[in-house]
Amino acid sequence: MHQTASSKESLPVTRVSPRHRAQFPVFRSIDLRWNDIDIYGHVNNAIFFELFDTAVNGWLAEQNLFQKPNEPICLVARHACDYFSEVKWQDQCEIGLALDKIGRSSLVYAPALFIKGRDHAAAQGEFVHVAVDRIKRHPVPIDEAAKAKLQTLMWVTTEPHRV
Repeated sequence: MHQTASSKESLPVTRVSPRHRAQFPVFRSIDLRWNDIDIYGHVNNAIFFELFDTAVNGWLAEQNLFQKPNEPICLVARHACDYFSEVKWQDQCEIGLALDKIGRSSLVYAPALFIKGRDHAAAQGEFVHVAVDRIKRHPVPIDEAAKAKLQTLMWVTTEPHRV
């Protein structure tokens, strides 16, 4: 049966709960910019994707992963975000980084934005990278040395929190 806006039946909605900072093995401080704020006085929802991308790629660069000309590059295949509380320009923030899954050629990150001093994420997401050949742009396997370094970013706790 085709569902319309006027249908009386509704599909169940599962709301994700904010993750706790203890679940993240790595944190990266971030600075918010004045232009990150929207007309409502808080960080615009699209900015969270930029912050997650910057945190993930900054960590990869620090680890010297996917940086050399003979190595694959990682392209974003998926991005998602759940929001729990407002973040304002004056807030001091950090991104918690964790890996949810290391696949043959893909990486599923679970970044979260925390306001410093708070235990639960203001926003959290899913960020999927696919390792591809630099020239042909076809998926390629992630080598074992890279997987060993990436393993250090796996969840401290892997239990999903749902309400």
